[in-house]
Amino acid sequence: MSKSEIKPPRNGLKVLIVENNPADAQLTLYALKEAGLTEGVLSLPDGDEALAYLHHEGKHSDASLPHIIFLDLNLPKKPGLIVLSELKVDPKLKVIPVIAVSGSDDPRQLRAAYELHANCFIHKPADLHELIRFMRACYEFWGTVATLASAA
Repeated sequence: MSKSEIKPPRNGLKVLIVENNPADAQLTLYALKEAGLTEGVLSLPDGDEALAYLHHEGKHSDASLPHIIFLDLNLPKKPGLIVLSELKVDPKLKVIPVIAVSGSDDPRQLRAAYELHANCFIHKPADLHELIRFMRACYEFWGTVATLASAA
């Protein structure tokens, strides 16, 4: 399916990227843009900032929360698995799909992410074209196929 054939998401898909590596964050933003998501994307550099942002936005309105979170598991300060566990115990935040992202091949990290209720786990693609392909698939699935709790 070409970029022009991807239907835009219902009501605009809002994405939060939690990534401490500025180069990886920029590549993810670029890949999402190439996939067709040109607005509604926020990138934060660590788990503490992400949780503070989510708790602040959640106090104002569920509508201001992101629809999906890409969470790097190898974050400084507060590791991604701890951030994930905090997201999944908060009644307002636990319904947001979380895509756990890691450059590690450690099967324990993968298992821990799913045990903490990550909705998906991906290994960071080393190739830009593969990253764009993945982001296009995520954008299409979460934006046009899946029914998100925020739509309920």
